Amino acid sequence: MYLTGSIFPSAGVTVARFGVSLAILVCGLRGQTPDPSAFFESKIRPILVTRCGSCHGDKVQLGGKQLTSKDGMHRSGVVMAGDADASPLVQAVRYTGKTKMPPSGKLPDGEIQLLEKWIAEGAFWPDTDAKAKTISAAAHWAFQPVKNPAAPVVKDTAWAHSEIDRFILAKLEEKGIKPAADANKYALLRRATLDLTGLLPTRAEIEAFVKDSSPEAFEKVVDRLLASPSFGDRWGRHWLDITYYADTTGYGRRIPLPEAWRYRDYVIDSFNDDKPYNQFVEEQLAGPKGEGGKKRRKDATGQEATGFLVLGPWSWGSYDRAQTLLDAADLQVDMVGRTFLGLTLGCARCHDHKFDPIPNKEYYGLIGMFLSTKTVTMNNFGDGGVNMVPLPISTETAKRYAEEMEQYDRRVAAAEVAEKGYAKEREEVQKRITELKAKPKSGENDAALKAAEEQLTALKAKSEYAGDKQILEFIKYKKPRLPFVYAAEDFDMPQDTRIALRGDAHQLGAFAPRGVLSAVNWGKPPSIDPNSSGRRELAEWIANEKNPLTARVYVNRLWHHLFGDGIVGSTENFGARGDAPTHPELLDHLASHLVANGWSTKKTIREIVLSRVYQLSSTGTPSSLELDPDNKLLARANRRRMEVETIRDTMLQASGNLDAGRGGPSLPLTEQNMHTIGPFFLEDDTIIEDPIKNRRTVYQPVMRSSQMAPIDILNLFDFKDPDQVVGTRIPTVVPTQTLYLLNAPFVKEEAALLAKRLLADKSMNDEARVSALMLDALNRPATPRDIAQAAEFIAKTKDGIATAKLPTTDATQDAWARYCHVVLVSSEFLYRR
Repeated sequence: MYLTGSIFPSAGVTVARFGVSLAILVCGLRGQTPDPSAFFESKIRPILVTRCGSCHGDKVQLGGKQLTSKDGMHRSGVVMAGDADASPLVQAVRYTGKTKMPPSGKLPDGEIQLLEKWIAEGAFWPDTDAKAKTISAAAHWAFQPVKNPAAPVVKDTAWAHSEIDRFILAKLEEKGIKPAADANKYALLRRATLDLTGLLPTRAEIEAFVKDSSPEAFEKVVDRLLASPSFGDRWGRHWLDITYYADTTGYGRRIPLPEAWRYRDYVIDSFNDDKPYNQFVEEQLAGPKGEGGKKRRKDATGQEATGFLVLGPWSWGSYDRAQTLLDAADLQVDMVGRTFLGLTLGCARCHDHKFDPIPNKEYYGLIGMFLSTKTVTMNNFGDGGVNMVPLPISTETAKRYAEEMEQYDRRVAAAEVAEKGYAKEREEVQKRITELKAKPKSGENDAALKAAEEQLTALKAKSEYAGDKQILEFIKYKKPRLPFVYAAEDFDMPQDTRIALRGDAHQLGAFAPRGVLSAVNWGKPPSIDPNSSGRRELAEWIANEKNPLTARVYVNRLWHHLFGDGIVGSTENFGARGDAPTHPELLDHLASHLVANGWSTKKTIREIVLSRVYQLSSTGTPSSLELDPDNKLLARANRRRMEVETIRDTMLQASGNLDAGRGGPSLPLTEQNMHTIGPFFLEDDTIIEDPIKNRRTVYQPVMRSSQMAPIDILNLFDFKDPDQVVGTRIPTVVPTQTLYLLNAPFVKEEAALLAKRLLADKSMNDEARVSALMLDALNRPATPRDIAQAAEFIAKTKDGIATAKLPTTDATQDAWARYCHVVLVSSEFLYRR
């Protein structure tokens, strides 16, 4: 039994006897879809129209059920919003109910899972009645050219440190709101270090900043953090949120992609190198400059950038090749729209966009670009994969590969022979057990049955290591391979595509010429080379400084990650249904400065972080709390919980257990059936420790469906769903999160290591240890109250261990471990203030 302290140390010692299964905690805690309207239009409506519409559509309603309109679905009574299992529609498509639909054959698993997700999240159906009007590009703010407005005149000229501050202060003065005081040095250093690197400041860094009284003290801190390799780890993970990146593929499946890490490392390196954002955009859509059409640079440098298009939740297992390829292209177009332009392009798949000026024909003009690109490969039997581009190899590498393949073939052949032999022997023993169980009970039979069952157990144990199917699969998974990247290439004969009526790949209309969006009109549209997919032209059109959306969308994302909310709250939707900007002139100021500074991410972040508004305290003034309770005008800093990656990384950091290793493969070599992470095996099957388990979370494997056991904390604390483009994570605060923190082996282990590290320094007394702990974990000096509470807690915990006669080898170590545990799960540790 585990003894833990109360989360309020002064309350004494509490025994936690929850015994909560982590499997139960994980169930049902996936984050909800950020934009339900776009999700419905791009994922759900096409299924309802193409799979159900012929029998239950606008013209025909067999059984009196219509499933292609909101009113018809409601009248049909086949959906129980919030409860997928109880919904007749789900039972029908699963083929588990009396009615099995569609009668022509069961839907692919990926489509069933989409319907389940839609219903479980409330079966949202957007209101698209006759009153809904499409906005005019000429009237909507986001389609207007970016300006470089002058900073407004403010009354309190001494308050502002920068032009950013004047934009903010002007709005506050207009409302009669007083900004908060400046954050103290400890809070400011913790905030900036977490925001820029995702880690905590060290004791030495805290001491240096507190002692530095120069006006440039904070500026030096910011420059140091921007130059840290951890900057790329932090901001690269932000970027991965708005892609479909994962180390597996398949919607709801776990087909391994062992080389996916190359795209992740490209992203991280790009942020550390401060690659100009326009170049970053172009490389991900079209590869390195000079690639051109289907041609590939000899050394393939930069090809991994187009992993942006290749890595995704593609739905394998369907025999409908045409529909699968169209669905994949739809996901790619939707991701490009949300990520770079802040537009929900996927909503134009079945019809003209109902709110934004995006015609159905122009949507298919973009689809044609991606259907002309090799990203997803698929044959006529439902088997598929992602496009692989080989990397150049030396003669030595080729020779070593041939030797490894020869050894691999021998191991597979031996394993197959062993598997067959063990399977036959197990079958014979199992048959004997069945026969013995059928006989009347007797001493002789019971003894024979026990011996047979023990033999079967021994056989199973032996076969699991030497020749079982799982080991055979594992050996096949380890098949040697030449180095390659997942990358996009143009087909030899790119071509325009035809409009898929209502999103159905088998009901085709007129041809749609490949091209860009007429609503985003800043000059003559690019001419698409008929011998190329058009990705290069699309990339250059998006990354052009005159494009009114690209720079605005990007600086808004940077602002969002630094303040907790974007200037435009809907970070991936700048259209009619998106939020209006709270400070439109400031948004344009930042966008124009981004371009003027060579599209530099680091210079833009530096300008924002050095502003006074970024450095405010999170304690609001009476006027701000009354007049702007949601803090839309930023009179104070937003206090928010750290992202789950930062929670895990800082716990490892505080305990001294964080592995500084960076880059390289993520997937474990075992990972049987991709359910739980197993031990690593060498070529002789010697078990070794997982070499990446204590690295930063960004370097851990990202799985579709749910994350693996050693990093199951991701499942509970709103980790980004890799099957969605998520510009804004929706935070949840639920009791199961607290239960996890109190009971998880990972948190207990890090607390114990933290305590061990503090106690190992014999030069410190208990008061000094508390002071060191406060600096390491909470990044502030210990108060007299902290020291008194710690002493009381540790004394009472040691008494509790002795009174309860709990097994322990060192009561002092255990008591300190429990106190460190309390600190690591406290709100002050978990929240960025």
